[in-house]
Amino acid sequence: MRIPLVVTIVVALFFPQSTPEPYRPARYSSGGLPGLAPLAVGGGEVVVELSVAAGGHVENIKPIRTTPPFTQMLVERVSGWRFAPATEDPLGPDGKPKGRGPVASKVLVAALFRAPTLLTPTQGEPPTTVSAASTEVVYPSLMIAPAFPPGARFGGVVMIEARIGSSGTIDDARVIASSPPFDEAAMQAARQWRFFPGQIKDNAATYAYLIFGFPEPVTGR
Repeated sequence: MRIPLVVTIVVALFFPQSTPEPYRPARYSSGGLPGLAPLAVGGGEVVVELSVAAGGHVENIKPIRTTPPFTQMLVERVSGWRFAPATEDPLGPDGKPKGRGPVASKVLVAALFRAPTLLTPTQGEPPTTVSAASTEVVYPSLMIAPAFPPGARFGGVVMIEARIGSSGTIDDARVIASSPPFDEAAMQAARQWRFFPGQIKDNAATYAYLIFGFPEPVTGR
């Protein structure tokens, strides 16, 4: 009887069981991206807060930072997005988990569109902050614009899923909507972004969705 006990102790020491996260944030599942505004004479920043229902659909869109005409383009697209909803496994009065289930949550989407130029200044309206973000979401404190790849001869839009830790830095990021050759430029810019951390349940990490628009530069030729 002693041998199985020793084996059990050794296994427990070297292969500890992982504790399930009580709260898991919502993650993007499907939905289209905004295009490029062909008549825009400048760039823009748009930040919106999505209220995602327990069923995974977008219930409400709250604009936080806007720039015409990019805001309306983004709002129209994200209204049809679908998510794998956030889930929670709360503890009951007895201190035991009650069972994981989907819950409503909030998700941040931030879009940065380059100006259609490489070196010269452009016109266009500056970004305007129109409301405050909820405490449940992260909010960008620093948004870095991507460089335009030297070999690109057209425009494109890239979306990155960024995992934001409790300190407000990006723990991990991946391209989930690709547009070669702009993916690497978008990723390099995204990794320099910084965020005000939100009051996420259990100090859990959360996901934000960063969209980068690369219009074809107007060269004047």
